[in-house]
Amino acid sequence: MTEESRDRTQALNNLFDEAFEEIDPAAESPLHGQLCSLQERYGQAELIAVGGMKRILKVLDQHGNRHVAMARLHEDASELLFDPLIREARLTALLEHPNVISVHDVGVDKEGKPYFTMDLKVGDGLDVVLQKALADGGYPLSDRLDIFLKVCDAITYAHSRDVIHLDLKPANIQVGHYGEVLVCDWGLGKLIGGTDEIDDDVLLNPDLLSGMTVYGQVKGTPGYMAPEQIRGGTRDKRTDIYALGALLYAVLTCRPPLAGDTDAMQQAAVSGDIVPPTERGSGVPESLSAVVMKAMALEPADRYASVSDLITEVRAFLGGFSPVAHESGLSTEFLLFYRRNRVSCKLAAAFVAMVVVVTALFVDRLSAKRVEAEALAARLRVEKQETETLAARLRLEKQETETLATRLRVEKEDSEALLQEVGRLATALPDDVAAGDQFSHDFFHRLPLVSYELTMRSVNDMILTTPERADEARVQLAYLYFMSSEFAKAKPYFEINPERMRGLVRVNEALAKSFDPDKHKTSAIQLAGIIETVQSMNRTTLAEKILSFDYASLGYRKGYGLAVAAMFGDHANCFSYEAETQALTIDGGGESFSLRTKEGQYPLRFLPIKRLILIDTVISSSSEIADLKMLEVADLRGSQISLMGDLNMFPQLKTLIVRPDQVSQEEKNRLRPQVRIE
Repeated sequence: MTEESRDRTQALNNLFDEAFEEIDPAAESPLHGQLCSLQERYGQAELIAVGGMKRILKVLDQHGNRHVAMARLHEDASELLFDPLIREARLTALLEHPNVISVHDVGVDKEGKPYFTMDLKVGDGLDVVLQKALADGGYPLSDRLDIFLKVCDAITYAHSRDVIHLDLKPANIQVGHYGEVLVCDWGLGKLIGGTDEIDDDVLLNPDLLSGMTVYGQVKGTPGYMAPEQIRGGTRDKRTDIYALGALLYAVLTCRPPLAGDTDAMQQAAVSGDIVPPTERGSGVPESLSAVVMKAMALEPADRYASVSDLITEVRAFLGGFSPVAHESGLSTEFLLFYRRNRVSCKLAAAFVAMVVVVTALFVDRLSAKRVEAEALAARLRVEKQETETLAARLRLEKQETETLATRLRVEKEDSEALLQEVGRLATALPDDVAAGDQFSHDFFHRLPLVSYELTMRSVNDMILTTPERADEARVQLAYLYFMSSEFAKAKPYFEINPERMRGLVRVNEALAKSFDPDKHKTSAIQLAGIIETVQSMNRTTLAEKILSFDYASLGYRKGYGLAVAAMFGDHANCFSYEAETQALTIDGGGESFSLRTKEGQYPLRFLPIKRLILIDTVISSSSEIADLKMLEVADLRGSQISLMGDLNMFPQLKTLIVRPDQVSQEEKNRLRPQVRIE
């Protein structure tokens, strides 16, 4: 290298040295420079909680540029509490678990006072969560049990490291907004077999705690402390299991397991006087209540051997199984099995139902075939009987044809007479009203409702067209309403001329008060009393019309026989009528009486009488029964009738029962061929 080259190289080196001397290292690394300039690591302290021995501050970790929680002793705390605070920090730092709060830093400030920093808890304490669940129904049981299982996971891990918590309670469980669960406050924790435990006398020295609340001479929280913890006995992992049982009690009921003052709660815990969760909260599963009572057993040996066993019990419930602590019955196990296998059970039930339906259809089809066979056999038997009866029916048809011809002749005569009567009534009714005879007796008894309606119209027309005779016509309305048992309607018309029908006025007045129309529709007892009363007033015609109109309107019903018998006054006991067989029995008792009224009318003409039985009567003429046009069987042995020729007046007569001396051969020959004589 020439001398000129060396000079040029030296000049370049000098330029580089000058350039680097002008660069500020802090400008190139501002974060490093910031850390180098910090005099204190933690700043912006803000008090967020106060405990029995310490206070919790929210501080800014300027090294990590994040907020953390700092635990410090109270300002006036004694130096004797320095080691317990450091012990809590180191004990918590031993536990690296997602559900145990993490310790970041343990140190001493400028004044020589200890502190430690940890995760800044975000969310609510479990005590707040349970209060919200109790108030508005939030946090369902499944979510609360999930929180409890995460707590159990943390304690299981701690026990694996021979650490027990000894102060488990809802306030020491932090629940985040995204499912995070942290077990906090390990200040009363104990390392089993360790030598760093601080005596209770130090932790509970009132002078050191500056008046802070303590619970007697016991470390822990009433309601969640095991009996041996209250008595100051040996504390081990089962002491935490008791606290977990109490925590599960609170999770199920949203209430602490014990109530009352401190002394009362401690006494209840020591004596084992704990009310089961099912009695404290509605909807608490009995199986989980049994798990709680086992975990909170008075004797440690009766509790779960490990937290893992407790977790297994809760997970069994969540999986649809019955926990071991709950002695469930067969029905409960079956229900749990169904819930675990709901889809499979429904498919199995559907299959069984399908098999049952198919089997039922098969059996039903076999039954249908058997029924068809039996029906066919029965049909053959019926056809045989029908064949046998066909011949008999053909023999009867000839007789029925002859009877039909006779009946048609009689009906023709009746129709012609009825038409003549209607014509006479339509033209002569005003004169009849004036004369007091409103309608023809014969026409009324044949068609009482038609006659009643025609007469009612005629009377109303008379009131409108003939004012001078209006009061007379209104009196006829009283008569018509009385006859149709409308006594309340008849009352004002009777008052127009009370002297004319003085007796009926009094009777109508009484009936208007006592008569029951609804009862009258189902029973003829009242009708019998009315007819008896009218008969006693010698108004036989009115009684006949009342009975005839009632039968046409309401028909035969209970007690009707009494109403029929009442028509015959003193001989009422002689008559008996059966509606089912349409049979009339007359037992005269040897006395003489007639079936007709004084006016020559036959009051029983409206009854459908097909069978007549005369017993011990003095009736000697068949004309007494001439109006029984529907008569089919006549038993005349109890009468004095000897001339039978008139019986041909009965078109329906088929059977005649007489004494041997009652009918001669000549009389027999005069009867129609279809009448059989017995």
